[in-house]
Amino acid sequence: MIVQQTTARGLSTGQAALAQLEHGPNTILAPRPPAAWRRVLVQLRDPMILLLIAAAVLTASLRDLTDLTVILVVVVLNTTVGVVQEIRAEHALTALNRLAAPDATVRRGEQTTVVPPAEVVPDDVALLQTGDVVPADVKVFEAVRLQVDESALTGESVPVEKASTDELYAGTVITRGRGTGLVTRTGVDSALGKIASLLSDREQVLWQSLRALTANQA
Repeated sequence: MIVQQTTARGLSTGQAALAQLEHGPNTILAPRPPAAWRRVLVQLRDPMILLLIAAAVLTASLRDLTDLTVILVVVVLNTTVGVVQEIRAEHALTALNRLAAPDATVRRGEQTTVVPPAEVVPDDVALLQTGDVVPADVKVFEAVRLQVDESALTGESVPVEKASTDELYAGTVITRGRGTGLVTRTGVDSALGKIASLLSDREQVLWQSLRALTANQA
């Protein structure tokens, strides 16, 4: 969509509804936490853990208490590490969801309207002013003394000046001025969504590395 056309009216209600169907809600979905016993069961179904349990049964039948103790410690340690990393990943996603905007101001069919952030879609025209949380990734085409706090994403403590053609990221906060821009990415495709994905991947890699280490020690 051409920006000049979009600035005049924004999306129509019908176009926004179609975009919502195509791209889904503008949210970072955190899975519902499973029961503790389900977490443990998932870890015990891992092929490596099943192999260790089989080895423990065999070792018990041979009455080798030393090796049996070592194997059981490894099983418990691996299961504990897996559950802890899973919980940490869920907490990280929950923390990222707290950065989401409480509402969003967009231009729909020549009208300015406030919508839930989950209803923001790519090609929406977002209107932002001091105090607003950016609801999605936005390409700015109009900026008036616009300044943004990006510390939630970058850790940079000093607000950043933004001008036309600059990009704003979901979860950042407008600290001064106002701006108008075209929504480019929402939900899991936004900068906030990609960070959530990286957090989940990092926890998974760490968990696998720790499990491999304990297995080798066994």
